[in-house]
Amino acid sequence: VTGMLAMSRERAGSFIQDDILLASTFAIQASIALENARLYDDLNRFNQMLERMVEQRVDEINKAVSRLEKLDKNKSDFIQVAAHELRTPLTVIKGYMGMLKSAPPLQDNATLKMAMDGVLQGTDRLHQIVNSMLDVARLESQVLAPHLETITLGPVLRLIHKDYVEDLKARQLTLELDPDINSAPAIRADSELMQKALDNVVVNAIKFTPDGGTIHISASQVKGERGDVCEIRVKDTGIGIDDKDKEMIFEKLYQVGKVELHSSGRTKFKGGGPGLGLAIAAGIVKAHQGKIWCESEGHDEEKLPGSTFFIHVPLAK
Repeated sequence: VTGMLAMSRERAGSFIQDDILLASTFAIQASIALENARLYDDLNRFNQMLERMVEQRVDEINKAVSRLEKLDKNKSDFIQVAAHELRTPLTVIKGYMGMLKSAPPLQDNATLKMAMDGVLQGTDRLHQIVNSMLDVARLESQVLAPHLETITLGPVLRLIHKDYVEDLKARQLTLELDPDINSAPAIRADSELMQKALDNVVVNAIKFTPDGGTIHISASQVKGERGDVCEIRVKDTGIGIDDKDKEMIFEKLYQVGKVELHSSGRTKFKGGGPGLGLAIAAGIVKAHQGKIWCESEGHDEEKLPGSTFFIHVPLAK
């Protein structure tokens, strides 16, 4: 019941049927108007409450984004400071180890010589990680300025292949360069930086391909988003990548799988690392106005679906 409409006259039976119909109609319309007014008032209150909630959530999101940006900057600053602080003592250690290795007493002692080789190998690994940290710091600071020139991919990829001959042999892996790689179109790039980017992608393929697997590298001219580009493809027969990881793997410090299960070694199967290689590759490709992404049918360590990394680089004019 919304309310009551009362009508009265002094004389009994004064109201005719039309009066009753008119009053009933008015009562119905009044009740509808009152109900609409109530609903409109409720809607206004709901909208105001919703606006307050949205403003509150937006404010919370802005604060969270600001905090994440500060944390990300702190992380980048820490990487840069840590890399510089580590590089100096590492250089000193490496220098003295080189001097000790050439000492006559060590040359005559096979056990000590083997131990020294192990220490030097570990020092080189640490030096690679520190250099990667510095590369990420440069990319974060946007001070990376590629020295662009016309280069061909064949020599660059052969240099990368040469660096991993022993590692590939130890794990019975095959790194194939497409026979047509020499006829791949020339690109406009910084040869040193492009070699570093490709090296990180190739190492990632080696790391996640089980022993006895194959990595195949090819390149050709294709249509890109901004015209013709050179497409470089690094295809492996490895364990593959989940859909949820395909974009995140190019973020710095992101690790696939459980970090505590990673073994030490840059080219060991599922070997550990700082999680910087693909981030460096993505940063270098971006600095060349290029594009990098990954395609895979998923992660499976039994069926081995493999992964293919695509890199688009502008052609030489």
